[in-house]
Amino acid sequence: MSEASGAPSVKLHAPDGAFARVYLDGAHVTSWIPARSTTDRLFVSRKAQYGPGCSIRGGIPVCFPQFGPFGPIGHHGFARLSRWNVVSQDEIADGARMTLRLTDTDGSRETWPFSFRADLSVHVTAATLTVQLTVTNTDTTPISFTAALHPYFAVENAHATTVRGLAGCRYRDGLRDDGEFDAQGDTLPIEGHIDRVYYATPDVIELREPHRTLRIEKRGFPETVVWNPGAEGTRSRADFADGDELHMVCVEAAVVRPPVLLMSGEHWIGTQTMTAEG
Repeated sequence: MSEASGAPSVKLHAPDGAFARVYLDGAHVTSWIPARSTTDRLFVSRKAQYGPGCSIRGGIPVCFPQFGPFGPIGHHGFARLSRWNVVSQDEIADGARMTLRLTDTDGSRETWPFSFRADLSVHVTAATLTVQLTVTNTDTTPISFTAALHPYFAVENAHATTVRGLAGCRYRDGLRDDGEFDAQGDTLPIEGHIDRVYYATPDVIELREPHRTLRIEKRGFPETVVWNPGAEGTRSRADFADGDELHMVCVEAAVVRPPVLLMSGEHWIGTQTMTAEG
């Protein structure tokens, strides 16, 4: 366990050389370097803040028990601001993995009055990173939530990057008064500020750059979110540096419509798997 930036984190080293780093605050993956590579596929701003109560700007934030404005509590929920505990950490034949856990506290119940257990599993091997969120209802009453895994992918030039595989999907456009539209064509260019929630999306899409492709697969998450803050968005946020919008694209696995509903004792699993292809 290391203490970069004064905040505790865990480094995962797979036998084949694949690497990931996870901060305990937020169960936040901040680095992923595939085997036989020296290039980090996750973006983190040099102005990112670390430590209890901080949401790291970049990496893979965990949005729970609310994604964005889809629910009655604060934007993106409290999981990304909370200290998680390490349950297990192993080097295994096909890589390295760890599991972190978050449970309800007096503070969380003031915001969201339920008992729960959330486990985040991180598995890195070869060219693949898998992040899995499992939520269990430990309360005596039903619980309902929205959630997302919110990766910031590092790109050389966002304006030369496209997302493939969303043709025909209905989407909510945060830049057009939250209106809903149908996606036209199979290639979505990142031309600046974009804020869309795509509904009922395929489980495999691609983030394409001129010289490489990232395959993004999801299970248990019906929605895909595509976001880039644009130049104005980075200038208006203190934890972004000017120009960061050119080097990142968020392609997120989410569940928002309908929210997850769990009876007492039930659990839900959502997984996002990312594979570097070139």
